[in-house]
Amino acid sequence: MNRPLLYYSFVGFGLLFLLAPELDLWASGLFYRVGEGFFLNPWLDPIHKAVPLLSQIIVGSLLAALIVASLVSAAWSLRKGLIYLLLVAALGPGLLVNTVFKDNWGRARPVQVENFGGDKAFTPAWVPARQCARNCAFVCGDASVGFFLLAPGFLLARQRRAWLAVGLIAGGLLGLMRLAQGGHFLSDVIFAFYLVYFSAWLLHRWFYAGAISRMEDAP
Repeated sequence: MNRPLLYYSFVGFGLLFLLAPELDLWASGLFYRVGEGFFLNPWLDPIHKAVPLLSQIIVGSLLAALIVASLVSAAWSLRKGLIYLLLVAALGPGLLVNTVFKDNWGRARPVQVENFGGDKAFTPAWVPARQCARNCAFVCGDASVGFFLLAPGFLLARQRRAWLAVGLIAGGLLGLMRLAQGGHFLSDVIFAFYLVYFSAWLLHRWFYAGAISRMEDAP
């Protein structure tokens, strides 16, 4: 992905949702009906409840592959990549998304705010609030699980765009699901992508610093 474009888009979205926070209310309002609430929630809730299992399967599969790669000499070369993917999962969806932000930012979910029948105040993205104690709206945990699927692209240069597309589609669909349920705002989904992508990129820079330096120094 074009890195300058990524940085500019991150800043652009940040400014957009700060200057026009009503975009979040508009997007959530598409799935809300007075008297019915977020009307798609009953249909989507079973999928939402399956996402933790999906994340466990992903992490469990990576751990199992790492154990096998550590025991089978022919697969030793795969260990570093598997450790990298586990670290991305731990840092991005795990620490940053579900602990640092969701448990500390205090942003109420759409279903909780006064605009959609709740009793909490709506607050813009990137503005710390006290409308929620923990497991709050900012950012979207389910979407981050889908966005994690872009991480293998940092290990497979020739397939990077394909993995980025997989991650964007998976994260986007899971984010749309949570938006339709009233569980998250549009900005929660968008910034979940950036947290996961930047986690994957920074860990790759750190984990493969020697290889990157050699590539940059090559004529």
